[in-house]
Amino acid sequence: MNKKTNIVIIGASGHARVIIDILERNNKYNIVGLIDSFKPVGSYIYNYKILGRENDIPNLKKTRNFRHGIIAIGDNWTRKKIHEKISKIAPRFKFINAIHPTAVIGKNVKIGKGVVVVAGCIVNSNAVIGDFCIINTKASLGHDSQLKKYASLAPNSTIGGNVKIGTCSAICLSASVIQDITIGKHCIIGASSLVIRDVPNNSKVIGIPGKVVEKIKKGEKYLYHSESLKAKQKGVLEIITEKDKWQKILSEIGRYDFYHTYEYHELSKNSNESPILILYRTGNDNLIALPLLIRDITNSNYKDATSVYGYAGPISKNINLNFDNSDYAKNLLNYFKDNNIISVFSRLNPFMPCQPIVLKGLGEVVSQGKVVNIDLNLDNDVQRSNYRSRLKTHVNKARRLCSVKKAVSKEDLETYINIYHENMDRVKAKSTYYFEKCYFENMMKSQSFDTDVLLAIENETGTVVAGSMFVTTNNIVQYHLSGTKNGFLHLTPTKLLIDEMRLIANKKGCQFYNLGGGLGGSENDSLFNFKSSFSKDYKNFNLWKLIVNETAYNELVEKKGINKDASFFPLYRFTDDINVNL
Repeated sequence: MNKKTNIVIIGASGHARVIIDILERNNKYNIVGLIDSFKPVGSYIYNYKILGRENDIPNLKKTRNFRHGIIAIGDNWTRKKIHEKISKIAPRFKFINAIHPTAVIGKNVKIGKGVVVVAGCIVNSNAVIGDFCIINTKASLGHDSQLKKYASLAPNSTIGGNVKIGTCSAICLSASVIQDITIGKHCIIGASSLVIRDVPNNSKVIGIPGKVVEKIKKGEKYLYHSESLKAKQKGVLEIITEKDKWQKILSEIGRYDFYHTYEYHELSKNSNESPILILYRTGNDNLIALPLLIRDITNSNYKDATSVYGYAGPISKNINLNFDNSDYAKNLLNYFKDNNIISVFSRLNPFMPCQPIVLKGLGEVVSQGKVVNIDLNLDNDVQRSNYRSRLKTHVNKARRLCSVKKAVSKEDLETYINIYHENMDRVKAKSTYYFEKCYFENMMKSQSFDTDVLLAIENETGTVVAGSMFVTTNNIVQYHLSGTKNGFLHLTPTKLLIDEMRLIANKKGCQFYNLGGGLGGSENDSLFNFKSSFSKDYKNFNLWKLIVNETAYNELVEKKGINKDASFFPLYRFTDDINVNL
């Protein structure tokens, strides 16, 4: 019996389900999982797990043992761009076809790579199907006809004999094309239209008989008429403050970190701060959710907004690099203006996609340095091989001299809290790094994310010498708060705890393990040097700064008599608090 070839499916929406059905019926391939940049890693389509994003394919090829796959994206232009991207980052990756067993394929038909032919289709003799084409349910392609690369036939479309359809062109639902017609590149033939004459490049055809109604651009979505698409892209804002609704939105988006949850906002807020989730939704299911803390500005009628301690910023669904954020920006600015919010500051999350795309044109997104990530997609041994040699020695020593346990009792947690505060005293930490006991207790009790506190115990004396808190959400592990007891620094127990959590995270199937960065984003201090000894997989850590009302902002700065060249943001709070940079 021949061993099945391992494959992945790139794309995890409705078209992927169709392809899964075809491949399961053909029983020729072993589907390892799916790849999608906009769906949460670790979620499932049918029984198949989403393994990562397109950028992860080179590493996933090694860890998941595949070299073949198929692109499951219905939009022609997007499918083209994904193919080009994969060919660049994984040039030896090979593409398979998915042809339903009920499809009728005529004599001498030539079929390229990456082609999908769905149930009930008819492809007549001598037809040519180019690479990455789609022939959808019950569509028919006439004899001697040609589909160029990335073209598609929608369900029930009918193509006569000797028809030529150009690259990326789309024949929509139930449309028909009579014989001997040439349709150019990047064309859209509208649903139920009848084409009786040649169609030039970049044309949209609608009606019976079909007429060119407008010129279109490369990459225009063919699943909607442009007018309705534009209408659907108009969105509305909703302000969410209730826990259940907040969490429901996070679940709908799917990809978020614990810093985005309602519970963490409640834990992190000060007495003068109110958490809100600003939801933007369009008719075609673009979703953007921006969590913020709204606070009054003393001795004024104004307010401003900031983010929680950690890595927050906007999260989104169905947003890609081509997203036009102009309507979102307009709605968001109007909300800020209507509510006297004169400035906004947020720390962004290195593991959330498209944050700079969402915030384009809204103030500035500036780099605050790097954070250190351990790539959990790699094999355990490969992860450890990336440790500095001295770190390996320290971890090995700590494992000989110490044991690790999870904090499970109140006494365990109190011991950890005392060690953490003792550590903050030793390093002379700023007040913002001290947390009340209830903060730690509520972190452990949260139902919105998983919190683990690991304790290192010296074997000889049974003394708890260090403790570290780690938070896991949607396959992202965050190294949160840590401390070592005075007198035991020589054991390097924190290195052991970080390594132990790495092993736990691997068993959980997590993808990212963020150790954070240096103080204030520095890449030259001892903290960053400590963290970077575990990995050289650095991610950009960015800050978002927006001045909504420049006049009011400048007036407040002048009242404080602050130098405008200072980098602190917002400047009028310079003497009130500090921005905690991770």
